[in-house]
Amino acid sequence: MNCLIVDDDRGSAKLIENYISKTNFLNLSATCTSAIEAREFLADNAIDLIFLDIEMPEMSGLDLAETIDKNTQVIFMSAQATYAVKAFEIDVTDYLHKPISYNRFLDSVQRAKRKKDENAVNEIKSRDHIFVKTDHQLVKIRYNDIKWIEAMSDYVMIYTLSSRYIVLSSLKSIEEKLPPKQFLRSHRSFVVNVDRITSIDDSTVLIEDKSIPLGKTFKVKFLEAVRTF
Repeated sequence: MNCLIVDDDRGSAKLIENYISKTNFLNLSATCTSAIEAREFLADNAIDLIFLDIEMPEMSGLDLAETIDKNTQVIFMSAQATYAVKAFEIDVTDYLHKPISYNRFLDSVQRAKRKKDENAVNEIKSRDHIFVKTDHQLVKIRYNDIKWIEAMSDYVMIYTLSSRYIVLSSLKSIEEKLPPKQFLRSHRSFVVNVDRITSIDDSTVLIEDKSIPLGKTFKVKFLEAVRTF
């Protein structure tokens, strides 16, 4: 998650910078010393999570939070507990009371990560297609048109009802962009569209006339996911 710190207290900001450096799923994009500076930075940069001090001159953290894009999460920081009710009225992710311990910080950012992951899953569910880059252009492929996807060294081959596409990507990266209930890994080199399966035997998944291996590592989880009775 790309992070921004907004705090006019350099000592407090330095502490959060240190905490971010210890947390492997966080990346510090910038530190701003005022809400006005942060607003200018946000106009040109995509940020997932803001650590936002409330009490700042000219423009408060509360004022800035009301202008932030809804896809950007905010964790308020303050030495005063009196702002907590107002903070949660803005629908922030958390409120940290200074001085902030690393354990409390970690609990807060893990909550932010869960929220981000849930939003990503919901976004995938709400779509019916994926865009992939192939032959120097972005191509729209509907989920229901995909039959299976096969890993080929440093690229993947996406087989659809009418064509096939070579995409420079890992199989894992493509799989993460697909609905998890509809697309299952049957083998370390294959992801299949459950809706396109013709039959399954002990070691093979059949889609039309294509026999796709059902690996031992994936077999139990795969069969549990497709079994309906």
